[in-house]
Amino acid sequence: MSKSRCFGPWHAAVVSMFAVACPLAVQAETDACTLLTPAQVGAVVGVSVAAGTHVTPTFLKTCTWNAPGQPNVRAVTLYLQTASAYDGGKPMAYQMAALGKGTAVKPASVGEDAYYFVTGDQAALLVKVGAISFKVAIYATLAVDKKEAMELALAREVLAKL
Repeated sequence: MSKSRCFGPWHAAVVSMFAVACPLAVQAETDACTLLTPAQVGAVVGVSVAAGTHVTPTFLKTCTWNAPGQPNVRAVTLYLQTASAYDGGKPMAYQMAALGKGTAVKPASVGEDAYYFVTGDQAALLVKVGAISFKVAIYATLAVDKKEAMELALAREVLAKL
């Protein structure tokens, strides 16, 4: 077999791997805590929040802004993930909502695709754009619709930096 026949499929495979890996590499470099400032989070939730922190120092995909001493707002989290994780999670969310055990899925108007996953009195906004997705959740004693509006405002801030 000639070099060009062997090189062609191998070259195509390598190029394909890089095409798939490049969006993931960009996402891998993103620190969730760099996508929102405490001032942005505080302005949206209406209380002062501490600087964002990682649950584990080496896992940069999740950031939490705590609101110490606040009775209604406890924390805000941002979690970065791949679009394929979003694609896998969305059908499961709809399946859980179909069971009717205090869960619901509502569409959201942000990014390429988005939905709120509501469980009892808690809500989380999941957003997909390109090869990445993220979840914004506000842990607070507030009405679900108020949390959803806050999560939407924060998601728009995140999208401006992606």
